This record gives sequence, C-alpha cells and structure tokens, in this order.
Amino acid sequence: GCCAPRSRARAAMSYRELRNFTEIMRCLGYPHLVSMQSFRTPNFELVADVLAWLVARYDSSIDVDDSIETEADRVHFLKGVAQAMLLKGRIKLNLKHLYSANGYAVKELLKIATVLHQAHRNAAGADAGAAADVDDLGAGDNIGAHRFADVKATRALAADIARYGARLHEGLAAHPANKEASARALSRSLEIGDVQRRLRAQAEAMGLEVEGVDKALANAARDEAALRAKADKRKADLDRHHKRLASLQAVRPAYMDDYEKVEAQLREQYDVYLRSWRNLRFLESELDALALQEKEAMEDHDRELKAMQQRLREEELRVLRGQAAVDEAAMDAL
Repeated sequence: GCCAPRSRARAAMSYRELRNFTEIMRCLGYPHLVSMQSFRTPNFELVADVLAWLVARYDSSIDVDDSIETEADRVHFLKGVAQAMLLKGRIKLNLKHLYSANGYAVKELLKIATVLHQAHRNAAGADAGAAADVDDLGAGDNIGAHRFADVKATRALAADIARYGARLHEGLAAHPANKEASARALSRSLEIGDVQRRLRAQAEAMGLEVEGVDKALANAARDEAALRAKADKRKADLDRHHKRLASLQAVRPAYMDDYEKVEAQLREQYDVYLRSWRNLRFLESELDALALQEKEAMEDHDRELKAMQQRLREEELRVLRGQAAVDEAAMDAL
C-alpha cells in the first residue's frame, strides 16, 4: 500500500520525459538544478517554483500569488496559473496532477516548457537565417530580436482568434436548429387585428398590475395613518401620565406630619442603639484584655512554682547522695 504512490509516479513519468524536461529547463536557463531524481518523491516547492518561473518566462505581465504555505494557498496558486495559461496560451493544465508534485506534474510542466522551448528554437533559427542573409548589412541580430519580441503579441492574437472562432462555431452549430423557427417567423404575415388584440391583452394585464400597485399603495397609506393615530394616542397618554405624576408629587399626604415625627424618633433611637453597641463592644474588649492578663499571671505563677519545686527536689537529691555538706554554722544559727 505504501509503495503504490511511487509506482504510479514511475508509471506516469517515463525516463524520456524526465530527461527531456531537464534538458529543456537547462536550455531555457532555469537558475536552479533539476536532476533526474528531483521528482522521485513529491516535491511541491520545486513544482511551484518551476511553474512560477515558466509562467513569468511565458508572459511577464501575468500576476499570480505564489504563496504556498497552506493547502488553500496552494490550490489558489494552481488555479491562478491554470486560468492564466488557458487564457493567454490556450494551454490546459490538470490541477490534480500538478498538486501531486510527482511524475504527473512533470507531464503538465512539459506542456508549458515545450511551447517555450519551441519558441526559443524558432527564434534562434530565425536569428541565424536572418544573420546569414543580411550579414553584409549587419542587421541580422536586430531582425531576430524583433521577431522574438513579437512572439508574445502573436500568441495573444492567436488566443483571440481561437476564442472568437469558438464562439462563431457555436453560433453556426446552433443555426440549423433555429433556422426553421426564424424562417417561419419571417414568412408569417402579421394581421392588424391580431396585433391589436395582443396589444389590448398586454394593456389589460398592465392595467391590472397598475391597479394592484395602487391598491398596495392605498393599503400602505391606511396602515401609515393607523400607525400615526396609535402613536398620537400613546403620546397623549404619556403626557397625561406625566401631568398626573406632577400633581401627585405636588400634593402633601395627610399622614406626612406623623410620618416625619416617627421618622425623627426612629433616628434618635437608632443613635442610642449605636452608642450602646459601641460601649458594649468596648467593655467586651476590656474584659477580654483583663482575662488575658489574669491568664498570663496565673501561667507565670505556675511556672515559678514548678521551678521552685524542681530546685527543692534537686537539693534533696544532693543531700541524700552525700554530694553536699551541711553548713554547721548555718545549723547553729537555726
């Protein structure tokens, strides 16, 4: 399975075609090396570079975006080149083969390279013949260069001729099918009554359309009037509500005096509550501080008692073991 693409590439690309392609590219002056091993494996960068160089060599006015970083960019590049070559030189390229970048791509590249190589050979032959004929006049090189410069214009004219010829061929191919209908239309005599009847029918149809448009306009006018009436009504309601709100704001309720008195008493009670709460918090903090001091004093007293007990125990141990002598003077004094 993994060897199938290579085998297909070898089948599509013969040794003779690859050799011809490398020789043609060398003859045309391609700046990079194209060897016999260049297309053994897919190499899209090389195919894109060769294709862009061939298109520029064919017609320098062709502008194609040569960005090939992503798959979409590659497809866009190939489509642009194919369209340009089809319009400029009537050369049809297979995009799938070019995208494969293997032996199939070489066959497509040969289509352009062969045309350029043939033009190069013709120009070179014309230059040589002209130089031999007018060697005594010294004008051979100028004639050859002029002929080579006219290749581009000649190919453009040939493309236009082919395009217009295709259009003419299509028109002539459709002529037999339309010949009978056109002859029948030309041979038929027009009656005034028939023409008038058709004109009246068209006029009636147009009158019906105009009547429908007039009805639609009348309906639109009625709808507009109804919407304006609704908008005016809503505006009047809004003005009335604003006035009602202003009158209510201007009137002082009967219970407002009692409300303000109760509100003042509530504010005083709230102030008393705040002072009481602050005092309570202060007293609680002082009580916590006193409790902490008492706790620390008790801990200090316990530590002193434990230290004294430790010292008395050590002294008793020294007396019992005979490690300390009793002071006789101290005993007499006691």
